[in-house]
Amino acid sequence: MTQSNTLLDALLASLHKAADYNRDDAVPPAAILWTDEKREWERLAPRLRSALPHFFVLGPYDGANRTGPAIWLRCVLAGKAPPFVPAGAVPILYLPGVSRSAFRDPESCPPELKPIFELQFRGQLWSHDNGKDWTVSSFLQAEKGGLQLMLAKDQATATSIRRAVEKLADVPVADLLAKSAAGELNAGYFDSLIIEDLVDDLLSWLSDPKAARARWGAGRWEALCSRCVADYEFDPVRDGELVGAEKLGTQPKAVWKTAWRRFAAAPFRYPGLEGLLRKARPSQKRQSLFSQAEEAWPQDNEAEETALRQALLDVPSEQVAAARSTLLELEGRHRPRREWVWAKLNRSPLARAVEHLAALAAVTAAPLTGSTTADMPKAYTEGGWKADAAVLDALAAVALPADQEAVSAAVAHVYAPWLRDAAELFQRLVKREPLPGSEAPRLGDVPPGTCVVFADGLRYDVGQKLLALLAGRVGPVQLVHQFVALPSVTPTAKPAVSPVASKIKGTAAGEEFRPCLASDGKDLTPERFRRLLADDEVQFLGANEPGDPTGKGWTEFGNVDKTGHDEGAGLARRIPELLAGLVRRIESLLARGWQEVRVVTDHGWLLMPNGLPKCELPKYLTATRWRRCAVVKPNATVELPCFSWFWAEDVRIACPEGIGCFMLGEEYHHGGLSLQECVVPQLSIRPGKQPMVAATIEQVKWAGLRCRVKLAGQFDGCKVSLRDKAADASTSLAGTRPVAKDGSVALIVEDDQREGTAAILVLLDGAGNVVEKMPVTVGG
Repeated sequence: MTQSNTLLDALLASLHKAADYNRDDAVPPAAILWTDEKREWERLAPRLRSALPHFFVLGPYDGANRTGPAIWLRCVLAGKAPPFVPAGAVPILYLPGVSRSAFRDPESCPPELKPIFELQFRGQLWSHDNGKDWTVSSFLQAEKGGLQLMLAKDQATATSIRRAVEKLADVPVADLLAKSAAGELNAGYFDSLIIEDLVDDLLSWLSDPKAARARWGAGRWEALCSRCVADYEFDPVRDGELVGAEKLGTQPKAVWKTAWRRFAAAPFRYPGLEGLLRKARPSQKRQSLFSQAEEAWPQDNEAEETALRQALLDVPSEQVAAARSTLLELEGRHRPRREWVWAKLNRSPLARAVEHLAALAAVTAAPLTGSTTADMPKAYTEGGWKADAAVLDALAAVALPADQEAVSAAVAHVYAPWLRDAAELFQRLVKREPLPGSEAPRLGDVPPGTCVVFADGLRYDVGQKLLALLAGRVGPVQLVHQFVALPSVTPTAKPAVSPVASKIKGTAAGEEFRPCLASDGKDLTPERFRRLLADDEVQFLGANEPGDPTGKGWTEFGNVDKTGHDEGAGLARRIPELLAGLVRRIESLLARGWQEVRVVTDHGWLLMPNGLPKCELPKYLTATRWRRCAVVKPNATVELPCFSWFWAEDVRIACPEGIGCFMLGEEYHHGGLSLQECVVPQLSIRPGKQPMVAATIEQVKWAGLRCRVKLAGQFDGCKVSLRDKAADASTSLAGTRPVAKDGSVALIVEDDQREGTAAILVLLDGAGNVVEKMPVTVGG
């Protein structure tokens, strides 16, 4: 018996043995009567019906499922009613709700059973050696006819066995024997067969009790209640979800701490818990009675956000140096909250923003200086740009108007003086030593196989963000900086960075700061620009056109500048999606066979929440005036920084001093002299080597600490590992396992303290190289 594969196999073997008879001196039994007063085996009836064509059930008539009353069973056995018993088979009559004692005396036998009463004499009763019904527990334990397992001797275990019978049927007998030898066949084990993930079931129920109960069967709910009482000292039925949420927050036992870690690792899986925890928070008088995690209650996080909001609003009342120190102190205080569950639920935007505000404070503590027009760009590209990036990140972290007001106030107070001082110094240096003019090549040679991607308004710090996004996704990426053509506006600067710059000249800047064709002096309109490209055998590609990668290409993609003009400081929140589109365009070009993609831009920009300061310049002194630049009339005198137009030295351009603007309230603009407007990135991207393994992670499923992975594609020779660091095998949590022929692999995390923590699932090729990685939560 113990050599059978599963419990169901053992049960079938026992039933088959009950039908045995000596063919030399006996006739076959008329039937096997299987009494089951407590209906412990009833949940297995569908499985037995499928496995045994001669299996019949006592109950309301249902011919299709071989179920009916006793008189119908008698007719079936006599061959007078379908379905007919297969030739040579001994019918098995399963009698749920009927005890063996019902067949002791014909006088006391219930009338509904009398048609089959006499079968006990011509047939065989399948029962325990002691004459009682086989219960599931007795079948597992019996030395004679059973599996000889050692079970815990408590009522909870007996109850759990009955609940788990459907799952128990598929457990290998060898596994049961091993658990028995280790003394593990108790209520916890049998409940675990029903609840593969107890913590997930508990949290799911707390999140939405009614919906969870509606989804689950009775056995699963009963098993959860049993385990909660035994392991969590909490009764879902008597205590209710509010008490459960209070225990989850106060974490009185290690099991509750594990449950909290699971919730904190994947809070979106349990959307109702935030509101429940809000209701369950103990009053101030009761809190001292509990040992609770600081981050447990949403109200406490909200109070911290409110305090931080007010602190940021108060920053402008301090001297700038003191304000920077305040931002650093606020970061130290609120940094831990970024690890709280509420940050993952986007309930802590200011805690995220203050990280970037502190970075802004650190960078701007040192002025951006230099003695030449080459020194300042060097200082800026070696680290000064991080202040600009910090501003964008801080503004992007918040969405609510009250939070935007607080962050904007802190940014403007700390960033504006640093930005202004750098711009004023840069303007003085440019007055002594102008930026390189039209003789300085900005694009360089464009060999065949190169596609130039023009991205309007790709400021240097945004170029650095693009560089970070491309790293590891494509081949080699190189970033260098360039000076823009002045003034830093698109009509002037875009042609200067094109492959046809040598065919363009300038005479008068006009209202649009637009140059003209060198051949005939006509304005450089978009149509004429495309014609110049075509004449130079440069393909002009639409937004989604791949072009011919054996030639040269020019395409325009992205609208950073337009978004900035439309949304002002709101541009900060749009940067990630704008860059994501640019990355996809670059990847698509490389995938079509281009050997190099060169990303160029026309200018950067200034962004100041609450507006750039206003600078006065009377209109009568100018021929054309934009927000940050103006064409000065030939005989006019202005007391502002001036420089020559890139396309014609005799055209004089004026710009506001520092970071001023000729109109009040402008948050975003360009055209003047500042490092942010005039020093821009240029990126060269080449394709990487195609991976030798074309396999991907298709499915990841957790059952407790067991992780089942399914791969798709060509995975021959691949292995899978679960690590803290993708490229470091020493950080593995479950070893490295080869992939089976069907693309499956299983990993088991031995350390139960890791449940609910973050890890990385890594797919490796035969040489151990990382092919794909995926962030996961252990156990979830």
